[in-house]
Amino acid sequence: MNENIRIHVIPTPFYGANCCVITPQSQGDGQVGALVVDPSFGVREEIRQALEEDRAYVAAVLVTHGHADHVWDCAEVASWAPEGPAPVWIPGPDAYRLDDPASYVSLPLPEEVSEGWRKPSVIKECPVDSFEYVPGLVLRMVPAPGHTEGSALFLGASVLTVYWNGVRALDTGVVVPWALSGDVIFAGSVGRTDMPGGDETQMRHTLRTLANVIDPQTILFPGHSVATTMGDELANNAYLRRAKSIG
Repeated sequence: MNENIRIHVIPTPFYGANCCVITPQSQGDGQVGALVVDPSFGVREEIRQALEEDRAYVAAVLVTHGHADHVWDCAEVASWAPEGPAPVWIPGPDAYRLDDPASYVSLPLPEEVSEGWRKPSVIKECPVDSFEYVPGLVLRMVPAPGHTEGSALFLGASVLTVYWNGVRALDTGVVVPWALSGDVIFAGSVGRTDMPGGDETQMRHTLRTLANVIDPQTILFPGHSVATTMGDELANNAYLRRAKSIG
């Protein structure tokens, strides 16, 4: 279990994808290693500012899946690590997408994306189950295919301080379960399945499994839009309710 974690959620101009800077809170005076999640295009300064506020450096990058709006700046951000490029972690079935992520989406790239794709130099496949991605931050990967082959949730538990777009939004004060839900579960919706690698049947199975195994108290930080809880989605998300009802 992680003790105290600070999460900066940074909405980006690339399809509105959310980037997260996640930093374990150290009791010492030195810098701490941060995990940057889904570094999309257009928010480099915001990422740097979050790192500066947390007295942190880039220790690793994690992408929840391989779509372009979640990976576009991962090589750039990984290059900020003080001792050479940080590893970019990705669920194994989506690793191939890092060769050319723009070719696996059905939408044109936004005009704001002014720089071409640069593949990270250090790519590692996420271990299934629990793993310490940076010192003091353990996340458990739960495969959740359907939106893409490698889509996954990443589960943690800690005391949370959350900043949303630079504004302090949440202090739990106690240990709570939380998850990075990528493009699997959103507030009131789920990830689309009509792009290359998507599978509606797989998504239905994924949602049914998650509906039965994820603690309803879990705070979800999705890949787009606002945070929610698993309990709220079980009560109000028609896709989850339908998936659970069919057993």
